[in-house]
Amino acid sequence: MFSKKIWPGMLSYDLGSLCSLNKIQFKHHRAGEDSLACAKLSLKAFKSAGVENFREFPDKLGLEIGRLFDGGYRLSGTRYLYKNPALIIGDKSRNNPDSIFYKRNVVFTGTLSSMPRKNAWKIIADIGGKNSETVTKETDFLIVGQQDFRKVGEDGMSNKQEKAQHLLEKGATIEVMPESDFLCNI
Repeated sequence: MFSKKIWPGMLSYDLGSLCSLNKIQFKHHRAGEDSLACAKLSLKAFKSAGVENFREFPDKLGLEIGRLFDGGYRLSGTRYLYKNPALIIGDKSRNNPDSIFYKRNVVFTGTLSSMPRKNAWKIIADIGGKNSETVTKETDFLIVGQQDFRKVGEDGMSNKQEKAQHLLEKGATIEVMPESDFLCNI
């Protein structure tokens, strides 16, 4: 589960593919070798996600750890990260200090025509920016996709746009950016 978060976009997440990607050599289908390869992959994933101890594992990798208890158990599982884009982990090797989004707070509204929103959140995280689902006075960029007029009303502004407008009137420095400008800046 966490391999898909750390190394997105692979065609396969089997042990051989992950080890090949990470240049880990092992003799496949031998219990000791497979276990050692899994441990090496886990350590690489934890390092990439900034996990320094086991208590950080669930939050930084967006996973729920399974557990046994009297009378039953709870399975491990993936947290639904897309409700909280701040939990999306970027690839630190892709951080770009020259990007306008680096270390900046970014919020999306509307439907992006170029990609799913979760992909845009991942791009921001990889750049080294900070994703948020809500507009606040700390928001630096509000990226605006296509608005559904059935939802936003006649003025065509989402609640996030209206909140940004209100904060701008109070002196905030939020840059409202159309999707086309966002694409030019990634």
